[in-house]
Amino acid sequence: MSYVIVSDIHGHKWSTFSNFTANGVNGRLQITLDELTRAARYAKSIGANFIVCAGDVLHVRGSIDPEVLNPLQDTIREILDMGLDIYAIPGNHDLAGKDTTALGNAINTLAETKSDYGTFYVYNEPRGVTRDGHKIGMVPYRMTIPLLLADLAELAKHPDKAEMDVFIHAGIDGVLFGTPDHGLTGEMLADFGFRNVFAGDYHNHKQVVPGVWSIGATTHQRWNDVGTKAGFMSVMDDGAVSFHATHAPRFVDVSGLDESDMALAADGNYVRFSGPEMTSSEIAELRKFLEDSGAQGVVIMAPKKTAATARTTSVKAGTVTLDESVSAYVDDAKDISTLVDRERLKRDCADVLNAARSVVEDA
Repeated sequence: MSYVIVSDIHGHKWSTFSNFTANGVNGRLQITLDELTRAARYAKSIGANFIVCAGDVLHVRGSIDPEVLNPLQDTIREILDMGLDIYAIPGNHDLAGKDTTALGNAINTLAETKSDYGTFYVYNEPRGVTRDGHKIGMVPYRMTIPLLLADLAELAKHPDKAEMDVFIHAGIDGVLFGTPDHGLTGEMLADFGFRNVFAGDYHNHKQVVPGVWSIGATTHQRWNDVGTKAGFMSVMDDGAVSFHATHAPRFVDVSGLDESDMALAADGNYVRFSGPEMTSSEIAELRKFLEDSGAQGVVIMAPKKTAATARTTSVKAGTVTLDESVSAYVDDAKDISTLVDRERLKRDCADVLNAARSVVEDA
């Protein structure tokens, strides 16, 4: 039998671009719950009997908001009532402390969800499970890489490890562009000899090396998710792995795109535009264009037009802009290390200035 994988649900009452359903549920939370239901329906369509969740069911650490928990638990119950079991490990966002404990694991609450047709299982310690011919290894979040590797080494003693799909909650180097490496590589995980290792935590779907996967978040959640792949996965009887992209709105940046590409990217998504100086009428025109193109929310960041600032010193009289003043300071400063690229520093300062004096409009 096949099965489905979800991860990094991050149930939360989001504020950006959110509203409320007729039942008072946070609109973006409901979108995420709808995606969970879609994953469950897909599981039923392929004959699966269970779903594996690789952590971060909740978003706010050490806190359970009833306006999040109740609709989440209702959705979990609906999935269980479909005849699907759920096997879950906690992620760091599900925990009150730095490491996994049964006492501090918030998703233990979901294990109490009542259904006559399915069960929500939570694993607070490493364990191997066999279900429908699939050998599954469940390793909950560990606070350090050495602790995680020790748990995996114990699991690798299983005589059928080569047939085992293992689930962890840990970021793998190379999954997120711009995120510094922290020492857990795909090669290290592959060397244990499992059939597959599936990792929650980093919000981008990617095959890191053969047999090692970053699952990705169920949906986009913040501007940090721009450019990442969100959705769920499935594993077939023969071990073949597939990715199913989210149908929920994504966070996209349309800066620098031409008009036709901008319209395509905006359709159905949350849109950000950062650009040169713009007047209020230009901002309004762009916002209308993006909304007419189907954007579900718009943020426009455009520097205000600024006049030169008159400044007189004993050395020089005339008009000096703030940008010129900062640039001159960087050039003349004696306490900046010679190892610092001053031209790059000036560019970084200019970016900060532009952001500080931007007109930011959300719609």
